[in-house]
Amino acid sequence: MTTPVSGVTGTSGPAQVAPSGSEGADKDMFMKLLVAQLKYQNPMAPTDGNQYMNQMAVFTQVEKLGQLVEAQTSVQQWQQRIAAEALVGQRISGLAADGQTHTGTVTKVSFADAVMTLDDGSTVAVENVLTVER
Repeated sequence: MTTPVSGVTGTSGPAQVAPSGSEGADKDMFMKLLVAQLKYQNPMAPTDGNQYMNQMAVFTQVEKLGQLVEAQTSVQQWQQRIAAEALVGQRISGLAADGQTHTGTVTKVSFADAVMTLDDGSTVAVENVLTVER
């Protein structure tokens, strides 16, 4: 007989850990699933310890991939900011937040949100630049 534990039924295969928003919550959920597997396993046919080691290895890989994605996102944001800085004094065309195409000379860059201010007062996000003139 299989007893459901926090949405887990049976212990015949590796636990599937769905990614969530926080790293700490993922670790807690994984450990709870692992403890539930140990607690409710069939004593006449205990689960092989290698399965638990495999689960830990997969969980670690998923965790590290998440960290890699976060680092890559941060690098990309900084690259956009540096590109925006290089456009100060240049004439650009781009889509503003209002959906209109604005053309003007970049007078200011906000690093907080990677938005450039044009000489006419409009703002264009770095990723929305359409053309650059020298």
